[in-house]
Amino acid sequence: MKEIPILVGSAQYVDRRSANIDHSLSPADMAAEAGRLALLDATDQAAFASTIDTLAVARLFEHSVRDKILWPNPFGSSNNMPWSVAKRLCIEPKRLLYSEVGGETPQRTVNQMAESIHNGDIRSALIVGAEALGTVRSGLKQGLSFDWNESVVGRFEDLWPDREMASEYEALHGITYPIQVYALFEQVRRYQNRLSMEEYRAEIGKLLSPLSKVAAQNPFSFSPVDYTPAEISTVSEDNFLICEPYCKRMVAQDGVNQSAAVVMTSTRQAKKFGIPEQHWVYLHSYADIDELPLLERQELSRSRAQEMALEKVFLDSEMTVDNIDLFDLYSCFPIAVFNACHYLGLPIDGTKKLTVTGGLPFFGGAGNNYSLHAIAEVITSLRNSDLRNALVVSNGGYLSKHSVGLYSNKAIGSWEARSSEPNQRLLDSSERVSVVEKASGLAIIETYAAQYSRSKKTGGFIVGRMISNNERFMAVADSRDEETMRQLFDKQPIGKKINVTHKKAINYFRFVA
Repeated sequence: MKEIPILVGSAQYVDRRSANIDHSLSPADMAAEAGRLALLDATDQAAFASTIDTLAVARLFEHSVRDKILWPNPFGSSNNMPWSVAKRLCIEPKRLLYSEVGGETPQRTVNQMAESIHNGDIRSALIVGAEALGTVRSGLKQGLSFDWNESVVGRFEDLWPDREMASEYEALHGITYPIQVYALFEQVRRYQNRLSMEEYRAEIGKLLSPLSKVAAQNPFSFSPVDYTPAEISTVSEDNFLICEPYCKRMVAQDGVNQSAAVVMTSTRQAKKFGIPEQHWVYLHSYADIDELPLLERQELSRSRAQEMALEKVFLDSEMTVDNIDLFDLYSCFPIAVFNACHYLGLPIDGTKKLTVTGGLPFFGGAGNNYSLHAIAEVITSLRNSDLRNALVVSNGGYLSKHSVGLYSNKAIGSWEARSSEPNQRLLDSSERVSVVEKASGLAIIETYAAQYSRSKKTGGFIVGRMISNNERFMAVADSRDEETMRQLFDKQPIGKKINVTHKKAINYFRFVA
């Protein structure tokens, strides 16, 4: 007999204390604390913990790039995060997972665990995650030294993704951090809407200010501040430019000490342990769809994969947007919210609440684990109000990997697994843009990234199309070329004609006079 999966417990934890010699909670400490609280939230029966057959841990931010140190942590970490957490909780799951990279992984893990419970492969699952980057940064500033290293023996599955987010070609031409890539998408949208940089920043301010109001009321927000649209969109000493069009307050803030956890089981197990039905939350429908490689996408101002995932969730649930009471749209960068709102037909003027947490720029960008906080909030909200349905939209990579979950506090028909494979095959077989790595000749700028270091111009790169055959390419500006640098930071480089040359694996561009 097939089981009905439900979510029965959730918890969040935030550590606001300043790092000091007597206090430093490691990510493993914080993840275990959230896990402990989530298990207690599910039931006070200690025996329930023995039904946890799977423990999944969100990948630490510092482990998100293979063979590189982009976010150094001198305090170290566990060599085996899943077992470090399990030992703190005194549980021995049969399966331990260290999730892959990406903000979609909490929702995707919920989807996968629901299927495993439905098939009878596992009885219960605990999903946890934590970040202590706030302690790392404050500890470094104070010259403190902590030892978070742990050497733990025990088998676990490291779900490192098969495909890197950026190719060597893309990395050589400037793609290192997500903010640079999301800026590419943002600039195309700005160009299509015929907005100046100032007008576009003002639109971002209007979009994000209502999110900050939610964060200001959330006890788990790391920086609960209610910002006006102008405070978000106006460049200032403490709201400095990072990469056009972004100021600091427009993007995910990762210097947090936050953890979250959710508990999943079946209705059969819930009844066995006396978990009341008013505490049950159902994953009504879900979808997992990944984008084409960055440079091969037909449009750079939207994500077709995200739209397909949303479409599938509503088709499978036989619901519409009007049935949704709560939304949490992944907000690492504004374009992710703009894209979801456009497809769903949601207003961006604050008249519809777009987050249950306050969003990554204000609630906190807890690395790969943010969406677990959103799911935890949804569980709490659906239990304690007349609200019925909630939609969590998560995103990983460069608008690349999308996972969506539609939650309800009422059972709706019979539960069944919802494969996204047919949708993925459809997207994978769609027409792709031809990319040339060695570009030479006349071209047009399609989009660009103009980068800053605390509002000081530092450089940038472009994505362009060859005039001769419309092939797409990437190119960088020679930092010594003052005129090219000046025009790259001009009001509107998109659509301008350039000349591209290829030297030693790098494409360089100059504007045509």
